[in-house]
Amino acid sequence: MSNKLDAVKKVLSKSFVDNHDNVSEDVAGEHIVKAEQKVKAIREERNADEKLAQAKQIAKDLNSAYSSAIKYEQAKIDFLLQKIEEIQSGEVNPSSSA
Repeated sequence: MSNKLDAVKKVLSKSFVDNHDNVSEDVAGEHIVKAEQKVKAIREERNADEKLAQAKQIAKDLNSAYSSAIKYEQAKIDFLLQKIEEIQSGEVNPSSSA
């Protein structure tokens, strides 16, 4: 558990850790509820952020061009490997250097 505690301490400010090092269970619970409410609000804000949504769409659009090109080239490789396998197994025998 101390590894997890060390990891979260790296994220938190030193003042937060120092101020809450000896926190009671009730106070810790209150802080957890407040933090969960803030997390929910931040997520809602992020989901409503039009600039972020536009940026995600731009990234998606740009990535799709690369993905399509990669799929096309991979399909060529797969097709030609299958043709080589057919030639080598004797299924077809087009003129080849073999």
